Amino acid sequence: MRAAMLEGGKISSRQAIFLMVSMVLPTAFLFMAAAIAHLAKQDGWISLLLAVFAALLIAWLVVNLSLRFPGQTIFQFAEVILGRWPGKVVAFLYIWWLIHMNAEILRQFGSFMVSAFMPETPIIVFEILVTVIAAYAVRNGLEVFTRVNEILLPIILAMVFIVNILLVPELNLKRLLPVYIDNGAVPIIKGAIMPSVWFGEIVVMAVLIPYLNKAKEAYRVAASATLITGSILIFSYVNSMALYGPEAADGWIFPSLNKVRIVNIANFLERLEALIMFVWVAGGMVKISIFYWAAVLGSAQWLELKDYKPLVLPVGVIILALSIMAHESILGLYTFLATSALPFWIVFQACIPLLLLIAAMLRGPRKTRH
Repeated sequence: MRAAMLEGGKISSRQAIFLMVSMVLPTAFLFMAAAIAHLAKQDGWISLLLAVFAALLIAWLVVNLSLRFPGQTIFQFAEVILGRWPGKVVAFLYIWWLIHMNAEILRQFGSFMVSAFMPETPIIVFEILVTVIAAYAVRNGLEVFTRVNEILLPIILAMVFIVNILLVPELNLKRLLPVYIDNGAVPIIKGAIMPSVWFGEIVVMAVLIPYLNKAKEAYRVAASATLITGSILIFSYVNSMALYGPEAADGWIFPSLNKVRIVNIANFLERLEALIMFVWVAGGMVKISIFYWAAVLGSAQWLELKDYKPLVLPVGVIILALSIMAHESILGLYTFLATSALPFWIVFQACIPLLLLIAAMLRGPRKTRH
């Protein structure tokens, strides 16, 4: 079954770059400083550089694999490579991973809103609201939320840039010293693992490539998105360390929010938490929609349906239910993201695509199923 039978939308390379940036940036921007500072301290920017390099390798791997099977997603070409039933198993595992990932992202969204802004509001209120909006976006198709993202992402990036620029007078570059000497290689490498997983979400390109107007530009899309996201996060991290140092960042769950609260221009421009809330709400909505869409599309292809829209509601209910049951507190969520989740994500982002590529190369060209 060809991918176009289920999703008729096509997007440009520029739109795809915007989409991939929005997919990684929101959660990384929210948790990045605390997660990396805990291990790599002021050398966390080196960890981010290593993570960007790892993501470029994953991007090359996924694009190289996908372009061997034009017009097919990973849910489809897994069957071509491994045979029908082993391929079905791999495709099902990816669908489960996408649903589980989206449940975690949804939980992060709700936890942030409750912890930072509305502690009296039940978390389920935010999660239901976001799920309904994302379901509407997914039902309307890839092109719709891609165009919305074209409007939102420049606004989000402008706000992030403005906040960091406004804090320049408060920066102390001595907090970035010494470089490497205090920590050595091991903490820096450990500090690169979590951002590598964030950047590794570029594996979703294996679902997106069939819907690019110019599929041959897929690696340029993935590499550009990774470099743009990496540059933004490195800039933001250096800014954060120069502002309050690694010890303070390590002690906060949402360092980015605390950074915004420091902004105070002539006692006039202050209390800008609404900016970070907009960044997280807008960016989080796009990210949730991307993973939601990929999970629904994959489910329809796995079941060999002609339309994915009937699955939007049931998949959304599953995502919402898993999100509600996921963690008892924000600390439980943070611990999960920093420990247990990492090995599973690495398997889906790097190990399975690598094995599929090796198998595809060993088996040589085969006729694809239609």
